[in-house]
Amino acid sequence: MIKIILAGVVSTLLFADFTLVYEMDGGAEGKREEVIQYRNDNYVKLSFRKAGDKNTSNPEGQYIIDGTRYTVLREDGKLIYMNMSKIDKATAKLVDELNVSGETKQVASARKPFFTVLKKGAAKTIAGIKGEVWEVESEEDGEKYREEIVVSNNKELVDAMHTTIKILELFGEGPYGMEIGDDIVSMMLVTDEYVLLSAEGMEFRKLSGEKIEETLFELPKEAVDGMKNLPKMDKEKEDVGKKILKSMLE
Repeated sequence: MIKIILAGVVSTLLFADFTLVYEMDGGAEGKREEVIQYRNDNYVKLSFRKAGDKNTSNPEGQYIIDGTRYTVLREDGKLIYMNMSKIDKATAKLVDELNVSGETKQVASARKPFFTVLKKGAAKTIAGIKGEVWEVESEEDGEKYREEIVVSNNKELVDAMHTTIKILELFGEGPYGMEIGDDIVSMMLVTDEYVLLSAEGMEFRKLSGEKIEETLFELPKEAVDGMKNLPKMDKEKEDVGKKILKSMLE
């Protein structure tokens, strides 16, 4: 009984912090890795690095620091940051001011699976995680494609992926830096119990429960506020901008 209790405690503590890494084919940019470093919902970092680069201190990326969301990027060789939570609030206020917030309607729809499973095959281990080879079919632009993927129902990985998807949806960014949508989500979460280990252009690299240093969840000291030096619009340009936004939202 004591062993069972201790095992449960260890399992819980393991993912007080976690780091999840997938390698992806970035096209002309070559292979790169997407790195999610998570402490809890209030402290997260999403970044990218060249495949094989063990440096985890890349300052560029998306952050959640004490519940506030930031983007850090390099512009003209200098690091700048933008308070995305502040921008979201300003946008929501503007939308409300334009009286369109009640006019936009979202239609709920069931998430369509990205893959149709045709056959389940042999076992395969990738980066220390046991998986299964599945033959699947997907459709893109009216064309159907068959391929073999490797999936896993490893509980720690499944839990980490569910959390990661939640964070990526908040950031609005998925693999390759693409806008995240239902296709991306269902590709990574093949089912509620199985996550993707490997497919063409994407492969699992690491899941670690090692403690993440608190300094990781801080804005780079050399980064400057990218919102400070934005040119101010006069009343005429502001009104034109509001009219354009209103027409887009209606």
